[in-house]
Amino acid sequence: MCSFDHPHASFDRFPELVRDLELEFGPDGLDAVVERFVEAELGEFVWDGRIAERDLGAYESFDDDEFEGSERVRTLSIFRGRYRVATCIVDRFRRLQMMLVIDDFDDLPSAEFAFRNRA
Repeated sequence: MCSFDHPHASFDRFPELVRDLELEFGPDGLDAVVERFVEAELGEFVWDGRIAERDLGAYESFDDDEFEGSERVRTLSIFRGRYRVATCIVDRFRRLQMMLVIDDFDDLPSAEFAFRNRA
C-alpha cells in the first residue's frame, strides 16, 4: 500500500476496497482476499479510477458480433497508488467490456506521455 498522498488520491479506489473487504471478511488473511479481488476485477478498478479518457474509434472484431457498436478508449487512471494507461473496449453506454492493454507507471509525467502518444 502507498503511504503518501499522491495528487490524484481521490480517484484511487484501492483504499476503499481494502476497507470494504476488511469490514466484510475481517482482518485475518486480508492481504490474500484483497489480491483475489484485484486479480478478478482489475479492469473495473482501473476504469473507475480514470482521470482522463480519449476515444480511439470503433472497435472492429472480425470474428465476434458480441462487441458490435463498441468503442476503443484510452484511459489514464490511478489504482493502488500507481498510474495506469489502458486501452479499453466500452459499449455504447460507456460500460467497460474488456481491457486490451494495461501499462503501469510510477509517475504522472510518464503516464501522461504514454496516454497522449501511444497508437
